[in-house]
Amino acid sequence: MTIALHVDQERAEGMLGASEAAAVLGVDRYKSPISVWRRHRGLTVPGDGEESEPAYWGTVLEGIIRGHYAIKSKRVVLVPRLSTTLDGWLRCTPDGISAPATSIAEPQTLQMRGAYTPGDALPILHEVGAPVDDDSDVGGLQVKTCDARLRDEWRDGAPAAYEVQCRVEMAVTGLPWTDIVCLCGGNAYIGPWRIYRDLAIEARILETLREFWDMVKTGREPSVDHTEAWRLHVSEKLGRAEPVIVEADNEMRATLERWRDARTDRLRAERIEEQTKNEILLRMSNAGATRIDAGEIGRVTAYRTSGGTWALKAPAMWKDDK
Repeated sequence: MTIALHVDQERAEGMLGASEAAAVLGVDRYKSPISVWRRHRGLTVPGDGEESEPAYWGTVLEGIIRGHYAIKSKRVVLVPRLSTTLDGWLRCTPDGISAPATSIAEPQTLQMRGAYTPGDALPILHEVGAPVDDDSDVGGLQVKTCDARLRDEWRDGAPAAYEVQCRVEMAVTGLPWTDIVCLCGGNAYIGPWRIYRDLAIEARILETLREFWDMVKTGREPSVDHTEAWRLHVSEKLGRAEPVIVEADNEMRATLERWRDARTDRLRAERIEEQTKNEILLRMSNAGATRIDAGEIGRVTAYRTSGGTWALKAPAMWKDDK
């Protein structure tokens, strides 16, 4: 059973969201700290305003997955549409509040601290920093979808980015645990994985997020990274700069040397990788195989390219650093 509540977007204005926390901590493969920083500074971010196909279907399927969780677990799932906030700078809107089926008959026992009116029937939650009751019957729910090739990432639990989001949501709401489920490839239901609130981990996460939010407020940029968002940021700062030559100081020389060495190492690594892949393809051709199952190392698949040659697809568990 799922129950949707009313929408109030105004409370979400001008605050860091739980879904942005992983990017701030550098564990989100799709977003970087500078992209979050720019968004909250009112600057453009690559891809903003463009909903991807996976994101669209994730939104469409969320209610179905949530309903399946409710049926399979025999629980009530309340669906909040009002952000819960922490000290006016951090917010979250959980995908659901998981409660025992009997609790819906006693709405007076299900009122969330400071974020909902009594008529909204959501749970009383612990204060931030209070002792955690792992045996509580009421917890959070996070719903995800992913491509079939990413299933290995869910083998031992939720990926780091989603665990961070869950931990921030628990910090904001005070919920003692969160169940996270995922529909993989449109046909494989994974979970629920239960993440319990850990005040020590939570404190470290909140400290980093507070430092980042201070940077947003003061206009101090986060550390430089490799992303397209940072390339856009420095490109805007350069603007229409006229050609000017400056002498490199010692710091710039060290940076240039680091670039040179990284480039040399990359080109050498690329040659070694291509040679290694050709060796694997040779072994596969001799065995008349197009797939290798290497157990915990992963599965490698050979496929024919549009040019007629064969190439290798690395295992999904080999996460690419983007």
